[in-house]
Amino acid sequence: MLNGHLKESAGTAPGPPSTGASQQMQNSSPANRPPHAKEYSFLDIELKYGILQITEALSFLHYSGQVIHRNVCPSSILITKKGTWKLAGFEFTERVNETDATDPVPCQSWSTRTSKMVQPNLDYMAPENQINSNCSILSDMFSLGMVICAIFNHGRPLIQSGNSPPAYIKQMETLDEAVHNILPRIPIPLQEATTRLLKKSPGARPTAQLLTLIKYFSDPAVQALQFLDVINMKDPTQKTHFYRSTLREVLPFVPRKLWWQHIWPNLQQEMRADEVLAAVLQPALTLVQESSNSEYEAIILPTFKTVFVAPKSIQATVALLENLHIILEKTPRDDIRTEVLPLLFNALESTTIQVQSAALVAVTNVYDYLDDITIKKLVLPKLKSVFEKNQSDLKIMGNVLQCVERTLDKLDKSQIIDEVLPLLLEVRLTDPDIIVRVVNIYRIMLCDKKYGLTVNTMATKVMPTLLPQTVNPSLNLEQFMILLEVLQEMLDQIDRQQRNKLKLDNLSLPSPDRHRPLRHQFSSDNMNVQQFNIPNLRIDQRKTSSAEDMARKNSTGTRRGSGALGSWWFGGSPSSPDSNFLRVVNAFPNRRLSDNTLMTPKIRIAPSCASSPATGLQCSRQFRFESLSACHFCFLRSKFDFQRHRAAQGMAVLSSVS
Repeated sequence: MLNGHLKESAGTAPGPPSTGASQQMQNSSPANRPPHAKEYSFLDIELKYGILQITEALSFLHYSGQVIHRNVCPSSILITKKGTWKLAGFEFTERVNETDATDPVPCQSWSTRTSKMVQPNLDYMAPENQINSNCSILSDMFSLGMVICAIFNHGRPLIQSGNSPPAYIKQMETLDEAVHNILPRIPIPLQEATTRLLKKSPGARPTAQLLTLIKYFSDPAVQALQFLDVINMKDPTQKTHFYRSTLREVLPFVPRKLWWQHIWPNLQQEMRADEVLAAVLQPALTLVQESSNSEYEAIILPTFKTVFVAPKSIQATVALLENLHIILEKTPRDDIRTEVLPLLFNALESTTIQVQSAALVAVTNVYDYLDDITIKKLVLPKLKSVFEKNQSDLKIMGNVLQCVERTLDKLDKSQIIDEVLPLLLEVRLTDPDIIVRVVNIYRIMLCDKKYGLTVNTMATKVMPTLLPQTVNPSLNLEQFMILLEVLQEMLDQIDRQQRNKLKLDNLSLPSPDRHRPLRHQFSSDNMNVQQFNIPNLRIDQRKTSSAEDMARKNSTGTRRGSGALGSWWFGGSPSSPDSNFLRVVNAFPNRRLSDNTLMTPKIRIAPSCASSPATGLQCSRQFRFESLSACHFCFLRSKFDFQRHRAAQGMAVLSSVS
């Protein structure tokens, strides 16, 4: 009873500005109350909603039942386990005036000659009932005002007569002062209504119907709790709207205490009805998300276990799958494998598109709760099955690719090569979103060799499918850049690998014999010029350098027909110790580069040549021979410079390989 709760609070709270016998009320509380009732304390919203419930009960009693209660007091108010306030104590009722319910009707006043057990509570009685022996529905409103004051006065009424009518009359004279003193403890939106309820004149008091309309009760959370109390009287459409929108919106404003005390029992009952299960799951999943692990395991999980295995509508199944990650976050590991995951795997095998799509989204969301074996043995085969059956459904395809992208790092290399790559190559690249999802998967595979994407696969299978999409007109700029970056990365990897491979092949393989004649066919060493003498031509002789000696020896070796690779490369025989320019360098490490420079011989024509008589043919032949000799020496010099350059290049390659 409310009386017991309020009296328990009165025993520990500081005293109010009251009169008389508060200690007597403290001592009158039952000693055999259960522990949860002794420790119970009301929240502000509970008091607000409780007062509203009693007001509505009086409204129903006055206008539908045509009855005056006559004993509205804390001991007549019962509170259920889930927090609902109910009006009881109908032993002293009177019928209302048939003409006007606010008009008084005769009634019995409180008397000391009659046992108090068979009389209303004097401390909450309206003055017209005790003084004038009449009452009306407005007398009940006075009693309600006294109850409100007692609630905010730690359970003590403003009048504490001790069942003495004279004491009651005396304290009634100072009631206005007592009300004035208690008002600061009453919520501001309720103060004016309380003052009017406790007017001594019945006509100044509001009716129950008017009292329910005051601003104090215009609280969305209170209205939601009020709707829950009469939810069984509503049709499925009203229930669905309430659960999907109203209740979900007000849940954050309802104290957690009322979640489990008032809201969850109603949801638990409604979850047994399949017609509104999908709607009920919305606020239920909000409670799952906001609850602690202990609250979830003790209160919510037992009910959800029955929901997992029971037949459900498509909407209910989709609601569970879309929020499966919220459920798994609180569910113990053992229950995940036995209770929750079977729901997911069965949904992947469903023939309903909505359920399959929701299941694919769920796989992406619950990825962290799936071990490697589950993904390899159960998830991947089911993904392939869904892919094969729904290749024309873009939404399903997008969800499948999203699942593949999410689970890629938990798959073996062999599975990626044998199952994932063929799946990607079969995707129809028509929709821009599908193209981007496929490209993102390739991007991940390019980052690590463990995924098994080789350059051969890229060059022969992947790039031929992606390159045509570079001119796909449906791609926007961002999507085009993503595609181009991945293609460029593939080309870069192919370029790096092939360059390195070809360099190693060139270093390790000898020159084929069929190329040797081509290398020496047009060599200057093979040019056979007829011996001739130029008249009046003098050549200054000088001591040859080591480089010239080496070139001369190389030229000799070449004319002998050596076909080795070194002969073509450096101009000498590989069998000769001085034929290789690299050997010269190694033999004389301290030799200056200028010592190895081939000096062009100086050609001079004697002065007599200009004055000596000669025919035109002789002059022409002389000029022709001079030009030929100069060209021959320039050609030798260019050839030797080229040999030096190739030798240095060969040294660099050998150095990088070693």
